[in-house]
Amino acid sequence: MKLKKVAALCSRQGVFRLCDEVREGGEVRQWLGDGVALYPLDGLPLLDDDNLCTMFDITEKKRKKCSFRRVEVPEYLCLDDWEQGERCLHDDWPTVEYNGFVVKPLSTREGIVFIQNAYLAPLEDMADYLQLFERRTASGRTYIVAKNGLELTAVIMPMDTIKMGFVDKLEELARMCRLTVNAMEERERREQEARLAAIVDPGQKDLFENDQAAGGET
Repeated sequence: MKLKKVAALCSRQGVFRLCDEVREGGEVRQWLGDGVALYPLDGLPLLDDDNLCTMFDITEKKRKKCSFRRVEVPEYLCLDDWEQGERCLHDDWPTVEYNGFVVKPLSTREGIVFIQNAYLAPLEDMADYLQLFERRTASGRTYIVAKNGLELTAVIMPMDTIKMGFVDKLEELARMCRLTVNAMEERERREQEARLAAIVDPGQKDLFENDQAAGGET
């Protein structure tokens, strides 16, 4: 986990949320996020606003421009490493730029959702074993969790990007890509034909050559 990249996300949004997860026996596990995603702060002492700023070298000037809150984890989120009904996502869709954000499409039971690709940046050192899962709240709201092997490493809320204008742009992009691919294939076909024609010895008689060309009759 690259915690400096978590802090960078929070700084970008101007929001630092320290979330306390009270576990069995009263143990508190803390998570840090920007209101869109949460990441575990394992192996660290319990933090508050002051030592959080010290840890990430947040100046007093920057602190005044950001919102800092320490709250409990929302009850509707399940932060266990496994939840009944969760579904592993095996999407290999390309990322798309939308409104200045690079977004990653994911196929859930409710259809396509998008998450900001930037929220995977803190997990880059786990890429070899990282998997994304779909979970749903009791009210049916979809959210995404990331796991490093069997361990939960992030919670990410989808973006609300499904608008007809966005879909129209994707369809136009697909149409232009298809035209480009067709043109490339046609050019390659012609180049292949030209290469084959160049191989033929001009002095070699053609089996299918019209006999009239040699003065004969057909």
